[in-house]
Amino acid sequence: MVGENVDRISKLRPLSMKSQDIMRPDFLLIGAQKSGTTWLWGILDQHPGTDLPQKKEIHFFGGVEIYRKGREWYYNHFENLDSSKVSGEASTTYLYDNIPYWYNPTHDLQHDHSLPAIPELITNELPNVKILVVLRDPVWRAVSAYKHYVRNGFISPLFGLEKAAKQRPRLRILEYGHYAQYIRLWEEVVPSERMRIFIFEHDIVIRAEETARNAYGFLGLDAGFKPDNLRRPANKSWGWSRLLLDYYTGQSVRKLCRNRAANLVFNWLDRLDSFKHFVVKEKDIEFLRSVYLPAKGELEALIGRNLDCWDYGCRKV
Repeated sequence: MVGENVDRISKLRPLSMKSQDIMRPDFLLIGAQKSGTTWLWGILDQHPGTDLPQKKEIHFFGGVEIYRKGREWYYNHFENLDSSKVSGEASTTYLYDNIPYWYNPTHDLQHDHSLPAIPELITNELPNVKILVVLRDPVWRAVSAYKHYVRNGFISPLFGLEKAAKQRPRLRILEYGHYAQYIRLWEEVVPSERMRIFIFEHDIVIRAEETARNAYGFLGLDAGFKPDNLRRPANKSWGWSRLLLDYYTGQSVRKLCRNRAANLVFNWLDRLDSFKHFVVKEKDIEFLRSVYLPAKGELEALIGRNLDCWDYGCRKV
């Protein structure tokens, strides 16, 4: 036990390499999960003034096991980049509080409380880093996260969203939507001029071009650059029919999804209530609404934005 603690502490000491030789990220895009961060990353990656690592999500500060790989492992992701350009990374696990264990053998959510909270951990290491955040209606973010876990085989489509949220806390389906408590922690350690918060439904869906200029200007880039495919979704979510068929048939449905005729069939099936009933029920939406809606006013006050563009699940599943 003593040897293990010494090894862990040694990994947390400053790097032995000269600080001027380290290529450090200028910005972090910290979340929220399933809220349009891939779109924003793509917009930033297109800019000629950026040089971004090949790996978008490094998650170094987002999981105990990854953090224990050490700082040199982290900075190796940036070592061959152009130091005259802006660089960063996008890990949605950073919009959170305490650093969790990813690979504990149970479904429980466990944290290493010997380490500072993630915002403090990051700013201790990167004191001048700029923070980008995209927030999405937390109800629909949770639905999207659940679909993601179904698609990737973590949960059966018949398991149920509410049950998954309660019995699989390690997936943090609910936890990632508690924006107010996480934003408050970040605002304690990052001044407002170094943090920019976007709202997915308003800033990306409706005002994509203006948001691109805003993000560029925030990072000190030429805001006049015109990126391609501003209106194209980076990761189009699968419908319920694809999720069900993929889970039970494996790779075959993924091949079918490349076929235009098959996509028309899937789109028609997605409109049938029979498919929706298996995956997300109205009681799931009501449960999510009861969790997230009470924090709306607090979040609005924190970020200084009106969030009436969020319906908290009032539209149909």
